[in-house]
Order: sequence, then structure tokens, then C-alpha cells
Amino acid sequence: MESSSELDRLHFFEQACKISEATYASNPLDADNLTRWAGALLELSQFQSVPDSQKMIQDAISKLEEALSINPKKHDALWCLGNAQTSFAFLTNKEDEARPYFEKAAQYFQQAVDEDPSNEIYLKSLEISTSKGRRRYGVIECDPLVRKGLEKTVSIWEQNE
Repeated sequence: MESSSELDRLHFFEQACKISEATYASNPLDADNLTRWAGALLELSQFQSVPDSQKMIQDAISKLEEALSINPKKHDALWCLGNAQTSFAFLTNKEDEARPYFEKAAQYFQQAVDEDPSNEIYLKSLEISTSKGRRRYGVIECDPLVRKGLEKTVSIWEQNE
């Protein structure tokens, strides 16, 4: 059985997805919204079965790629894309199938660092994305900037309900 905090977290990210979907309908060129939406999907993927989680991660990847087509230097989207690739890699059955996802993750983390070289989270993610780092640390969590944007969006949404 899931704890109350896990259920709250699930509800929070479900709401964030609904809000982002509504925002996207009115402004499909909002790269920040697409990044928040993808971040919420990545968080929700942790509550799913493996096939559903993989589908949700692929949806997040698509939204992040769309955000980057709008703003190619959006470092938080690059960072989230690295996380999405990492998450997908951990859900694959074989190391040789996972390797390309880990390699893509490292590339996206490097691009995020290139755009924001002083960001400690991006630097640590890049370190973790090495094969040595993957064995030591495991999965990476959602970017605090994306989480903060999600929290702000949900609080505004809840105030308007």
C-alpha cells in the first residue's frame, strides 16, 4: 500500500500534467511549460508498471525535444532529457540495450553543463552519467527548478479552483 505522502506526490504530478496540457492548448510554444510537463511525466513514471513507465518516459522525451526545438539552449530541458534517457536505460532488460540511452544521457548532461557551467546539479549528473558513476549512484531525481515551477503552477491552479 502506498503511503499518504506517495499518494500526495502522485496527485500533485497528475495535477501538474493536467495544468500543463491545458497551458499547451493555449500556448504550444511555451518551452517552460513543456519542460514542466515532461518533468511531471518523469515523476509519474515512477508509479507505473515497466511498460507504462517506458511509454510515459518516451512521452516526456518527446515534450523535452519539442521544448528544445523552441529553445535549443534551455539547460533545464537538456538536463531533464538526460534524466529521461537515464530512467529509460534503467528500465531496459539488457546492458547492451541500455548503453545507448546512458550515452545519450551523458551527451545531454554535457550540453546542460555547457549552457550553465556553474550548476552543481548538472555537474553531478554529468559525473553520475559515467559508467562508474551509474554503478555508484543510480537514478537521478527531477531538477529542483522544474519541481519549483511545477509547485508554483499547481498552487496557482488550486487557488483558481
